[in-house]
Amino acid sequence: MKIRTTIVCLPIQHPDKTLTFYRNVFGLPDIKIDEGVITIELPNLSLFLMETNTFEIYSRQAGRGVQFPKDNAGTIISCALMSKEDVDAALENAPTYGGAIMNKAMIDETYGGYIGYISDPDGHLWELVYPPQQS
Repeated sequence: MKIRTTIVCLPIQHPDKTLTFYRNVFGLPDIKIDEGVITIELPNLSLFLMETNTFEIYSRQAGRGVQFPKDNAGTIISCALMSKEDVDAALENAPTYGGAIMNKAMIDETYGGYIGYISDPDGHLWELVYPPQQS
């Protein structure tokens, strides 16, 4: 099997707030909402943030409903960033744009990378990593 691309679909409750968050925290000024979906193209990943109604219609095909993360999210989206400063900037900006800092950034003693955690306005958890091999 050869995978051509990977797509992750997540439900969102507040499209305008979510759009503002991703534009500003991740530096994606050109993203927009189109037919209930915010599409974010990342290296090797397309992230579809779908308004609740749109996600519900889509997820019915798989026999699933809409669920949002609460205090204990079952999914972590992890991405490697280019610098410690990028990790720190995202953590600093997240609360300004409706997100939250979940853990202060620090060096992971086991892995050696510089890691911080934020959540978006809908509670989706992001692990932001500056890998040790780049240090």
